[in-house]
Amino acid sequence: MEAMRPATLKDMPRLQQIVEEVWAIGSDFALEEMYGSVGDERWDRWLVPKVMSRLWAELGSVLVTEIDGAIAGFISYAIDRGRGVGTIHYNAVAEDYQGRGVGGRQLERALEIMRAAGVKIACVGTGLNEGHAPARRMYERAGFEPVIEYRMYTRRLD
Repeated sequence: MEAMRPATLKDMPRLQQIVEEVWAIGSDFALEEMYGSVGDERWDRWLVPKVMSRLWAELGSVLVTEIDGAIAGFISYAIDRGRGVGTIHYNAVAEDYQGRGVGGRQLERALEIMRAAGVKIACVGTGLNEGHAPARRMYERAGFEPVIEYRMYTRRLD
């Protein structure tokens, strides 16, 4: 059985496990793949705490999806009532639950909350690399349209 609910402090260890499991598709991971370790620590040693810090700070706008009592994913969002704009920050699904529509259902629930708050425009950003292709397809199926494309360039300076 699947259920979605607001996240609690007790959920944070599982959310961290999901972050550690699925964040290896982003630009920080790609930098390390290209150049080796950047700085004194691997990408996940500093990025995971950064993501978790944001989730702690925004706990009131984090939802978790449970399947048969286990947390399968989470979504976080923000609402700017003054502008009428909502932003999806993170939408993550544990590897064992991917491909089952969990991320799409999380997205729809966050959009329902935004609509109820008077939001007129919802925004989300995602990478252009192959690792983010499933997310792009999900957002496009949900009616999101690209506004701008972003490319990250790097150059070795040593």
